[in-house]
Amino acid sequence: MSDARAPASVEVEGLTFHYPGAEDPALREVAFRVRPGERLGLLGPNGAGKSTMMRIACGYLPVPRRRGTKVRVAGLDVATQSLAVREQVGYLPEQVPLYQELRVREHLEFRAAVKRVRRRARRAEVERVAGLAGLEDMLETPIGRLSRGYRQRVGIADALLGSPPLVVLDEPTVGLDPNQVQGIRTMLKNLGGAQTLIFSSHILAEVEALCDRIIILSRGAVVADETVSAALASDTLSIEWGRPSSGGGGEGDAIRGAAVQACLEQAWSRFDAAGPLEVELSVVGDRVQATVVSGPVALDELAAAIGAESLAAGLPLVRLEPGRRRLEERFAVVTGFREAPERAKGGRS
Repeated sequence: MSDARAPASVEVEGLTFHYPGAEDPALREVAFRVRPGERLGLLGPNGAGKSTMMRIACGYLPVPRRRGTKVRVAGLDVATQSLAVREQVGYLPEQVPLYQELRVREHLEFRAAVKRVRRRARRAEVERVAGLAGLEDMLETPIGRLSRGYRQRVGIADALLGSPPLVVLDEPTVGLDPNQVQGIRTMLKNLGGAQTLIFSSHILAEVEALCDRIIILSRGAVVADETVSAALASDTLSIEWGRPSSGGGGEGDAIRGAAVQACLEQAWSRFDAAGPLEVELSVVGDRVQATVVSGPVALDELAAAIGAESLAAGLPLVRLEPGRRRLEERFAVVTGFREAPERAKGGRS
């Protein structure tokens, strides 16, 4: 086994998978690609098919023999080259299998031997992955005496042995305390580029922090496949104006709010047949704030129009930026948990 290998690509086409005796398929016509070095978050409700997808990609479940079905890792066919695929993969399953009677070092050295890490390199490799997983002080501790969080770390260290081109982690931070989670997140983020990472997590803030891209499964089917930035993007602009030098309080706030409303309407009128303006307006201290829905208008074009009209009206802009939604909102909508929220809560003109 070479010390450094290029990160792996993953290709999945037309994948439908049934467990024996199950009425419904665990996966339905799943198709996606992962570029070498990419960090992919595989998301979905419980029972959506995430773990099944991971096990198939790692060669632990068979690829169904169906016309049009293809699963490849690093260009290798998982159906016909399963052993070669497994040599490319470091895998942390949802339930970590560990030898309770072995010390952490013994377990990792045994696993390194199974993964064909060269004998002379094993000790250094065990210490390397122990350092990445925060196990330096636990190497001589029997696994049976470890807390759940430290056992999870042993599983992560195991997955990293031999620097596999593809690292697949199923709920890697389950059982870790907040400080441990932060350390593991930093380590996983640093894998990007050198190794391809696919991981599943119900902690969506973790996915936002770590991933380049997400795939969301629901009832075994892909319902979203997009970059994290696209998943978080909103069709709103968040805007704030300061007080003009001649501005006053009280009635002046109402006048200034009306001036901002007129400015927004003038900007909106530049776009023919754009429909009604949707805006939520408020006065907070000496600032006027607004959230505007772009609707059919390109966000950057609307921002430019609002900037120009604010300048013409003598309204000092202090903030003009795209809105941002939480990944939880996107997840809830595409998995059918709830409908897309109303675009605006405030008044319409």
